[in-house]
Amino acid sequence: MNETFYFVDTEATGLDLKNDRVIQIAIIKLSNNELKTFNDLCYTDVEITKSAGEVHNITQSMLEDKYWPDETDSFLELAEGNCDTNYFISHNGSLDIAMLAHEGLDLQMKYIDTDRCARHLLKDAKSYKLQELVKQYNLDSLANSIATELNMKSIQAHDALSDALWHHVIYSFLLRKVEKNPLKLVALSNTPVLLEKVPFGQYKSKLFKDVLEQDPMSLASMYVNLQTDWEDLLYTLQYWLKSKQHLFKQLQDKRKQTLQWYRGG
Repeated sequence: MNETFYFVDTEATGLDLKNDRVIQIAIIKLSNNELKTFNDLCYTDVEITKSAGEVHNITQSMLEDKYWPDETDSFLELAEGNCDTNYFISHNGSLDIAMLAHEGLDLQMKYIDTDRCARHLLKDAKSYKLQELVKQYNLDSLANSIATELNMKSIQAHDALSDALWHHVIYSFLLRKVEKNPLKLVALSNTPVLLEKVPFGQYKSKLFKDVLEQDPMSLASMYVNLQTDWEDLLYTLQYWLKSKQHLFKQLQDKRKQTLQWYRGG
């Protein structure tokens, strides 16, 4: 059965998963070794936040004559291909998936997260940002070649179609690391990453193992109060705190109570 690969990026009015909405959908579709692009701005009645606008440079006036997201060619293409034989590929795409779900796309495709796969497979990466990965692993020439094939005038950061192109390029690079088996990338996308360094707070960029020895209660506090859907961080905190079994048992109970309180329960 023929498999289709959708390299997807969206832009939105903001980062609020509940209230913000999609305002651009860009896709590079790979099917039967042929590439095709879809790229649509989308109408919304939700105001674009200042911070989001400064990143993607989309303004409310640019959307006034556009279709609603679920009426665009891009969305309809995704909806038509939304089955478990196809692949949805993005870089840390939880926001893209959540925003598209607001518009009625309940993802059935296999999901490949090039960010998480890169963290598993590219341990020497200096950064896991799209541009930095492309630069470090000398993927610029491939990106430029594909852009020429697709008649793209330029490649630039925070442009949805450019990001979709980079998803494709990084995916192709990662695919070679797993014997050209996309199902292995699907498996890695569903496998939490053990983070090496603390991502924020007073111990930012310090090794988790060092912080555990120096100040275990700081990790305990982070675990108890973690509200975000950050699976890798939760997995990492659990991994290190489990070495202190008595403390971890108490922390699990406290975390349950904290989450209940946040949820108003």
